[in-house]
Amino acid sequence: MSLELLFSAAVQALDKYGISYAVAGGIAVSLYRESPRMTMDVDLVIWSESDCLQTAVTVLESLGLEAGIARKADLAGGPLFAIRQRNTAACMVVGRSADQSHAWGVDILLPAMPWARNAVSRAQDNRIDFGFGAVPTLTLEDVILAKLHALGAGIPRPKDMDDLQSIYTANGGEIDTVYLAAQMKRFAFIVPRAAEPFCAKELLALSRDIKRQLRRNS
Repeated sequence: MSLELLFSAAVQALDKYGISYAVAGGIAVSLYRESPRMTMDVDLVIWSESDCLQTAVTVLESLGLEAGIARKADLAGGPLFAIRQRNTAACMVVGRSADQSHAWGVDILLPAMPWARNAVSRAQDNRIDFGFGAVPTLTLEDVILAKLHALGAGIPRPKDMDDLQSIYTANGGEIDTVYLAAQMKRFAFIVPRAAEPFCAKELLALSRDIKRQLRRNS
């Protein structure tokens, strides 16, 4: 199965379960970069008041994928005891082929991602046609927030820094900085020091403002 077919099948499965979702990850990022980048995965973020974890597992298994649960400690490279004891929240379910028949995968991000609720809601009015119908997709600002969260959650990855740099180069004047700043303040999202050389000056200015506010409130 190609990545495109897997993408379509994942969307159809989520529609079947009636759960709110949005396209995230590399597919969404490529819409806002100067040029698309290759991705091996379909990333979708979901929101529901019901048991999202079990729904995500069920959806992935319906696609013939093995589902593995990633927790905050796993994503952050946290202490081994936290991973072993499973005492951090599940934030993603990773779906991969059990028989290794293809390299593609589907990752479903859960509501434990702090930016998920607003992002999924806003995505319902930002539907992109990927060739099999219009699909809710993260907005430009929510992609940036997701990247900032990823940078702050663990060791900064080069692809996340490159994505932010490319996004700002392509869309600097189109970003809703009022919304972005409000959400950064709400979730205390800042640019890690290691990522500062790779981020646009506009984003660094917002980050510095958030840092000053956090210091005043501490």
